[in-house]
Amino acid sequence: MKYIISIYIALGLVLSILFTIEYDCIGEELFPTYYGSPFVFKQKSLGSSMTYFYSASGVIVNLIVWSVTLLLMHSIVTNVTKKIDRHKWIQIIYKTFIILCLCFSTIHIFIDSVMIGTGFGHGQNYWIFELDAEAEKWGVECKGEWILLK
Repeated sequence: MKYIISIYIALGLVLSILFTIEYDCIGEELFPTYYGSPFVFKQKSLGSSMTYFYSASGVIVNLIVWSVTLLLMHSIVTNVTKKIDRHKWIQIIYKTFIILCLCFSTIHIFIDSVMIGTGFGHGQNYWIFELDAEAEKWGVECKGEWILLK
């Protein structure tokens, strides 16, 4: 069960762009804004400010990264709480935190399901993207910036 919960929370973290790298591309051509957490998985549509396109491979790789991170954090917390005398309070606080994370993830998964772009054509929701190669091809320069709590 902890694996399913960690994957669900990881999906919420990735889609929320809570900890993200935002790539803005500057040059002669108009380029969308890309988001990575840490790998690029989301691009803003140039046609609508309310539509995003997702890379299935990018979401999966980011999901694996965040799931492993959350499982490591879980094992550290459980090992530390076993060594503390009053671990009941820590367990209650930790379980409350997990419930809040589940609610947070549910909200962001719902929001992103509404804003997902349509279809699975080239350049839409299945793209595999090499940002540096694409930027060089079009003659633009993309710079990434870490953003927390956007």
